[in-house]
Amino acid sequence: MYHFERGKILIVGAGLSGCTLGRILAENSFKVVIIEKRNHIAGNIFDNLNFNNERIHKYGPHLLHCSNNSKALKFLSRFTEWVKYEHKVRALLSDGRTTPLPINKLTIENIFGKSFANEQVTMKFLDKIRNKDLIPKNADELFESSVGNKLANIFFRPYTKKMWGVNPKELSINIGARLPVRTNEDCRYFNDSFQALPKYGYTAMVEKMINHENIEVNLNTPYKKGMELKYFHSFLSIPIDEYYDFKFGHLPYRSVLFEDRLECGNDLEAPVINFTDNSPYTRKTQWNLFPNCLNVKGDLKTITYEKPCSLDVNPGEYYYPVQTANSKEIFNSYKNLSRNHKSITFIGRTGLFKYIDMIPAVEIHIRLANRFIKKINNLK
Repeated sequence: MYHFERGKILIVGAGLSGCTLGRILAENSFKVVIIEKRNHIAGNIFDNLNFNNERIHKYGPHLLHCSNNSKALKFLSRFTEWVKYEHKVRALLSDGRTTPLPINKLTIENIFGKSFANEQVTMKFLDKIRNKDLIPKNADELFESSVGNKLANIFFRPYTKKMWGVNPKELSINIGARLPVRTNEDCRYFNDSFQALPKYGYTAMVEKMINHENIEVNLNTPYKKGMELKYFHSFLSIPIDEYYDFKFGHLPYRSVLFEDRLECGNDLEAPVINFTDNSPYTRKTQWNLFPNCLNVKGDLKTITYEKPCSLDVNPGEYYYPVQTANSKEIFNSYKNLSRNHKSITFIGRTGLFKYIDMIPAVEIHIRLANRFIKKINNLK
């Protein structure tokens, strides 16, 4: 039985997942303690203003998009105002030109030097160049079946190899399916009905989220095994394989190194430019092109370059779970083992071994919180 006066809930990780969970539990009279190994809240969506008055996303650009009737959006809107922003990305080609990404009618025209009268003609051409008879079993085959080898060799295969550090043939289909392929001239990266940025940044939004009398936050406090024994229940946003001492092997992750450079000259053609070449970089971001960035002082602007790497190069900074048939099998072994620990729930990207966008992260952890509350209420 849970005692609301004495019992406390531990949440490891002050990212969006943990803080969503914490807020809902706190509003239902649970006493919540959040610990965070970093020196800041908000996890990988942390942002702040730099010396140049630019709002920098420390761990790469985070773009919020969803349907207008999303429950997660309704929840987040309690803690922020929004600034409308429809994200655009262009890919840098070998001849110095850039072209829209995701692939659309304009992209195909640029690559093949053709002009299509309408969407139907574009679709007909795409059907000719793609392998529509292929039933894809991995990300690489999905590229071939959806856009054909020429476009795959330019936009997907080199980028994917850099990003994940493995051949796309080893990656699951869902990784390759993250980007749509369009036959119209829609150059937006997402086509959701709601696309925006928090007016004062993600960190300010999360700060309001955890501003509750039932929530205690401790930064610079890494999790140590055994801490959870002092609490009624613990939600752990930590690598599940590490918790179980890698009993079934290591789960693979990719990390990212960020290089901030002060540059002058013309603005980028889009806030984010993807590299299609064999350089170590995957993309670069110009922060003052985002609408919630304040005025930039002077002619210099910050451009952040991203270089994917192994965890060995960037220890402790988990970004992208590498989803392969083998890694899924390893994770399922840990997941089954965790079912024996009734007072522990694994959460977040590393606890669930899942790449989670912001809105799905909120949705998942709202459900987890409500399920936990219902379980406690049934015990009364």
